[in-house]
Amino acid sequence: MIRPRKISQAALQQLAKLNHKKFRRAQRRFLVEGFHLVEEALESDWRIELLLMTPAVSLKENGERLHERAEKKDVEVAAITEIEARKLSDTVTSQGILAVVQVKEYAIESFWPAGKRRSVIVALDGISDPGNLGTILRTCDWFGVDAVWLDPACVELYSPKVVRSTMGSIFRVPALPDADLTPMLRLAKKNGSKVMVAVPTDGSPIPLAAYPERSVIVFGNESHGVGAGIQREADQRISVPRIGGAESLNVAVACGVIVGVIRLSRGV
Repeated sequence: MIRPRKISQAALQQLAKLNHKKFRRAQRRFLVEGFHLVEEALESDWRIELLLMTPAVSLKENGERLHERAEKKDVEVAAITEIEARKLSDTVTSQGILAVVQVKEYAIESFWPAGKRRSVIVALDGISDPGNLGTILRTCDWFGVDAVWLDPACVELYSPKVVRSTMGSIFRVPALPDADLTPMLRLAKKNGSKVMVAVPTDGSPIPLAAYPERSVIVFGNESHGVGAGIQREADQRISVPRIGGAESLNVAVACGVIVGVIRLSRGV
């Protein structure tokens, strides 16, 4: 059973603030909710500060399993009421299980580890839709992308909608929010990478493009694409050829196609 610990109303009010961006940014922590996401967090190397469960959840088999997993990682487990769970939840119907997760920090140098000859990094310029960002992270997780950089114009990485839509991939793909892309791309070039900018038309068709061993692929805003300043850093512009009659291709889909082609061109 969950050890008896009553969370004070003051502590609950502080946790509820994590549903707001400015408090997540200030405290460098965020909430994850639901059995799947909590399990993904516990299986990762991210620091979990607190696991919260309702009594009903604690009696379920998967609730007991996550409780045991948390204790093995020295994560404090506490009981909350159904009403308290709803106050913390960002969803219409709370699953009754949440975790407080500390934001993981990444050193710039970690994106170019010594001795690693091949790498693929995805850079995002102004992705505004939470679902698109979550799908991009899941896609990058699937294809083993080394890192994702998000410029300040992107939707917040740790917002509840983005975290949910990643389906746990946020805990496996190194992601750097608020990245100043221009100097980051220049630094990538100094470390031997080539910058490839995805454009809707007039780029090299992806079946014909040259893919260097170290690549940074830039994807832009859903409406406006990659900004002109970022495009000036491109070593190559690439496009997904249009065969049918659709007016446009969703940015998350384009990311999946392009990253998949790059991986296949290298023999995965």
